[in-house]
Amino acid sequence: MSEQPNKQVSAAAQELRDILGLGKSGEQRRAEMLAGIRAELMPKPEYMAMTRMAGRIIGSTLLRLSRGDQAKINAVIARPEAFRYLVRQALQGKTDAHYVELVSGFLPRAWQMAHEFPHLRVTEVDLPDMIAEKRRRFERAKLPLPPNLQMLSTELCAKPLAEILGGEQADAISAEGLLPYFELDRVQHIAACVRQSLKDDGVFIADILTKEIVHMLTLGRSRQAAGIFRRNVGKWLGVVNDRAHAEELFKAAGYAHVETYKLSEVVAPLADVRKPVADLTLLIVARR
Repeated sequence: MSEQPNKQVSAAAQELRDILGLGKSGEQRRAEMLAGIRAELMPKPEYMAMTRMAGRIIGSTLLRLSRGDQAKINAVIARPEAFRYLVRQALQGKTDAHYVELVSGFLPRAWQMAHEFPHLRVTEVDLPDMIAEKRRRFERAKLPLPPNLQMLSTELCAKPLAEILGGEQADAISAEGLLPYFELDRVQHIAACVRQSLKDDGVFIADILTKEIVHMLTLGRSRQAAGIFRRNVGKWLGVVNDRAHAEELFKAAGYAHVETYKLSEVVAPLADVRKPVADLTLLIVARR
């Protein structure tokens, strides 16, 4: 995804001690823990398919530690549903549209979108090990891949996104939970690279942390669970001061128009998302 090969990779992708048996890298552990929590909260077949026993055990443990902090628990499911809603909005009214999802771990949104919109072309891009394991888990659960879903495995940060996509531009590109694990100058660089792979009216949908959100995660009954999660996935490096700072960052990457939303704002009309929802991430819709 980078135009500068050999640039240092995200802290979440660096290998750390596998204390909980969830994987050697922070990226793997993050994917396993979130998959386990999602399966506990919303046991749909595709969410269950993306888990294994270690992830479900730690997911259940983190939920028990967070008991009483329901708004923060609800945010785990609210975030992917908010992204799905924003992607739908970005693609509304478009025919033969192309949607690209970047580094989604064990989140099945690309599979969901491909099933929901058979005429939508969906491309998922992630690390080779992650894509291979994800394919195995879908196969194990007897959930066939839709014909309009393409899963591309690549060593991220080793080549430009435009090269990964073969020069094809997308109507919408999403990156959920990715940017907080990069320094802000790197976030801006990633956003600029994504912009090059968008059509003229294309949209980049992402999320980032603010200083207020990071402080919120140290409070309440869920602080112990948040601490365990953070110690196993790596430091949050991409933290902005506030919404205005996030907008400035993306405009500096070349985007013509940038909108920011609280998580609770986006999911308010979604009936299948439990309320209340804590604003544990700042959602960004950046228009090329």
